[in-house]
Amino acid sequence: MSKNIENILLKYLSQSASPEELKELSKWLEDSKNKQIFKEFVKTNYAISYSVNTPNTKATVDTLLKTIRKQPKVFKLQTVFKYAAILILFIAVGIGIYNQTNTNVEVITENALKEILPGDQKATLVLSDGTIVDLAAHQEELIAEDELASIQNTKEGLVYDVLGDADEVVVKAPKINTLNVPVGGVYQIKLPDGTKVWLNSATSLEFPERFVGEQRVVTLKGEAYFEVTKGKRPFIVKTNSADITVLGTQFNVSSYDDDEYFSSTLVEGSIALNSNLKDQSSTILAPGQRAVIEMMNPSIDVASVDTQVYTAWKEGKFYFERERLEQILVKMSRWYNVDVIIENESLRNETFTGVAYKNKPVDYLLNMISKTTKVNYKITKNTSSGKYEIRLTK
Repeated sequence: MSKNIENILLKYLSQSASPEELKELSKWLEDSKNKQIFKEFVKTNYAISYSVNTPNTKATVDTLLKTIRKQPKVFKLQTVFKYAAILILFIAVGIGIYNQTNTNVEVITENALKEILPGDQKATLVLSDGTIVDLAAHQEELIAEDELASIQNTKEGLVYDVLGDADEVVVKAPKINTLNVPVGGVYQIKLPDGTKVWLNSATSLEFPERFVGEQRVVTLKGEAYFEVTKGKRPFIVKTNSADITVLGTQFNVSSYDDDEYFSSTLVEGSIALNSNLKDQSSTILAPGQRAVIEMMNPSIDVASVDTQVYTAWKEGKFYFERERLEQILVKMSRWYNVDVIIENESLRNETFTGVAYKNKPVDYLLNMISKTTKVNYKITKNTSSGKYEIRLTK
């Protein structure tokens, strides 16, 4: 299977393939060998069991394929999920239960899994005077207002509006606020210049209530997606590993302190990336490129990528393309607020490709990974810390 077809299949399963790509997929499926490859691909990415004893499975897959071929131009992608959902009902879902002598560890039952909830819209805003505002508890409210700016918490997220002339010279230094998104949360903010920012779990963004001077500067810890409003003054995102300078563009930045790498993925426009590490190298990214800085080897590596893999999180999806299990589990731990323990070192470098919605229960994604990578998982609860634990084993 060519790389191009594989990318189309991944987009198809995540409801993002274009009409032209669907037409190409439909033509590719005319070959019976490709039809079998497609079945295996769906099986792999949705952990679907194609056992001969499974009722109606073959008929359902055939129906799915016919639907694609009949409607190559106006095919509604939701159809695949209707049939995939039917197939998933046939999966034998089980939770590994094991004996544990550690008195701090408690075996989790299937009902207890309901307590492990996916993340949600939540964040706290720390104002310049130290006031902490729980935004989930103050929805659709005016948070603060002075002669220079107002802060409104809306359905779409936090909105900063500049009062008066946005370009007028302000003598006093602007107030600095911080938006903190906890583990298991996401949030959106519109900055004073109109720039939109989506913040992922365990992320903080420090910014002024009003941009003054020759630059628009914010500081990021964690992961965020930026849609920067065009302007004469450069917009700068500062992180521990690198600074990103733009005038107006869309890009993703991942800069977690506990990750082994920094990355930035450019969707459109251009950005200048300047490393803060040893060699302090710099580079200009073009659309469709991703820059990575490994902490152990602080040079900037640039590669062309499918940007959706690195931005799908803001659309409520996990999107993995041959990603290491260790990295996948870290992302899961941030979203479901669980601890992750890999009991066999060899499993860290196992890879997984697939798409899943982030609003699903934790065992939904774990079952997908377990079925396709041939690894097992156990979910326990540490009675000492009160945290749930995902243990990955062979």
